[in-house]
Amino acid sequence: MANNMSSHDFVQDAKEYLELLKIQRKELLSSQAVKVNNQEQKKAINKLAEYWFDNFSKKLLPYGIDKDIVFSYDELFKNILRLSSSNNRRSSYEVQFDAILKSFNDNIIIFLQTNNIDIENDTTMYDDEVTALLEKVPNSDENDYLREALGCWANGFLKASTVLFWCAAIDRIHKVVEKIGFDSFNKTSIQMKEQTKGKYKNFNKTFSVSSGNDLQSVFDNDIITVLEAMQMIDTNEKSRLISCFNMRCHAAHPGAAPITKYNVISCFSDIIEIVLANPKFSVE
Repeated sequence: MANNMSSHDFVQDAKEYLELLKIQRKELLSSQAVKVNNQEQKKAINKLAEYWFDNFSKKLLPYGIDKDIVFSYDELFKNILRLSSSNNRRSSYEVQFDAILKSFNDNIIIFLQTNNIDIENDTTMYDDEVTALLEKVPNSDENDYLREALGCWANGFLKASTVLFWCAAIDRIHKVVEKIGFDSFNKTSIQMKEQTKGKYKNFNKTFSVSSGNDLQSVFDNDIITVLEAMQMIDTNEKSRLISCFNMRCHAAHPGAAPITKYNVISCFSDIIEIVLANPKFSVE
């Protein structure tokens, strides 16, 4: 199933999946065995559960289905995966399948049929300003990636969206460093360390980067500081990017500092304006 499947195609896939679930439930009912020991049957059941996670689960969220509903199905299919990993009672499988089939048609299929959203083109989940920012990124791969991050944001997964936004920013920054030249980046770091006064007098690092893989080992905040010294960004732009990077770190690790939807969209705006839509950071 494609990531950006239309809601009509998604409905058809869900209907076919529901029929497969019903067939498997019928086979369980027709068996006289107390336990499910048949390896082929367990493999088929396992494959059905995996299909949920591969083709539905989080992919349903952009279509507007409540995340608690999706998570409830996640738990049921996880239980089926656990059961199929060993020889368990047939009745235990039946409980899980009954819970899934009881509401799958209403919660998934009918919802998709009555909430006709095409996530490939839909921007109704964003306000006009967010949409305008998104349109500033013409690269289709980056734009698709940002839409996925905005999908997380629109559905309340604020930490996930923050991490994805920063990944988009640092990926472009890495490409820009490679375009400028690793030698220039390395020489700038040496010049910064040699300063005994001024802004970089406490900067005590030098870099010997010769490839994109080498650059992966350089801390993001150090790359940003070197770019400032190379006059790719000014002091205010550096400060804002460091704030975005810090919020990314807060999002990626447990902590008490809250991350609100307004924090995230501010970060998104800074990343677009300072990096992704900035002519200095063009790699086309």
